[in-house]
Amino acid sequence: MAAVLSSDMDNTDKVVGFLEETRAMGLTMLPPDVNASHYMFQAMDPPHSDPEANRGARTIRYGLGAIKGVGRGACEAISLERERAGAFADLLDFCKRVESTKLNRRALDALVNAGALDALGKNRPSLLLQLPEVLKATEQLARERDAGQVSLFGGSADSAPHIDVVLPETGDWPLAQKLGHERDTLGFYLSGHPLDPYRDELQSLIGFDLGQLDRIWSERNEDERRGWRPEKTVVVAGQIVALRKKGDSQAFVQLDDGRGRIECAFFAEAYLEYAQFLTRDRILVIEGGLREDDFSGGFSLRARRCWDFLQLCPQAAQRLSLRVDLRVPGAYERVDALLARHRPGSTPIRLDLVRDGVAGTLDLNGGFGVRVDADLAGALRTQPGVQAVKLALSKPWA
Repeated sequence: MAAVLSSDMDNTDKVVGFLEETRAMGLTMLPPDVNASHYMFQAMDPPHSDPEANRGARTIRYGLGAIKGVGRGACEAISLERERAGAFADLLDFCKRVESTKLNRRALDALVNAGALDALGKNRPSLLLQLPEVLKATEQLARERDAGQVSLFGGSADSAPHIDVVLPETGDWPLAQKLGHERDTLGFYLSGHPLDPYRDELQSLIGFDLGQLDRIWSERNEDERRGWRPEKTVVVAGQIVALRKKGDSQAFVQLDDGRGRIECAFFAEAYLEYAQFLTRDRILVIEGGLREDDFSGGFSLRARRCWDFLQLCPQAAQRLSLRVDLRVPGAYERVDALLARHRPGSTPIRLDLVRDGVAGTLDLNGGFGVRVDADLAGALRTQPGVQAVKLALSKPWA
């Protein structure tokens, strides 16, 4: 698989398809890393003389050459310098040691956004913040070497000059922004999936993910097993990652939830009613007839109804429940401040509060209710002292 991925690195669509196959095979894909990756994808488990032992080889390292905007010359310069003098310590060390003619600003931005420089800084926005000052310092060094001058930073032309550069740091990006940059540079999500912040709510709402369709199909009742084209009515959810239309009355969307994929077909009335929802990156909840797909060997869905998940949450929210540990300093105040930004609203809150030897429940409604959006539960989960969050949603198809 490492060789297959390396064979078409310039074709992002093919790489994405091969990565899907890699995931389906249960292989582990390590992210690109300037301290570990080479130009091509690499099988990381050492070959073994015993064929049975080789079957346990499960790990591939992402190739730097598959990052959009990073040429082969830059990738090979990185590998050669790492082999010559060891791992890179930070962004300044990296830019000092890798030949600047091989590594322009566009390539550096791509390496940061793909996560290949994660080992060299606090986070990706910090690395991008550091780049201008680091490049300015390394360009100064290059000019001094070319001129044979004594470095302004100390040292002689014959020695490696010392540079003191402040490397500023900032907060990390939200997950959605990080994943968007990964898709732009890799064509694929590696750090997570856009559905991750909503996975608990979707699991509660639907009860399974797209990686479990085999099990759902096997649970058909007798009526669902009859007929020339058996179907099972199901509700699925995922992000639209591909879309194609046929004429003015048909559309086919591919949903992905990070665990699996399925193609959903919208025909005639369903297409006319829900066409406004069929846009790339939208998270949809779709009710329809699950079928075996003879062409792909998997499953497809004939859509009947659908909902935009981000719009569904405020409409379907029944209760927001959270458990807060009051022993964590400031926990309640932070939670209350976050909830206050969503008041007033119609969704009641249940607070389970914990202190040493004491626990109690507080139900808040009326003027203390909140306006729920899809991101509120995820924001609460990030607060120190919050032990659990559950958003109960009604099922509009029930």
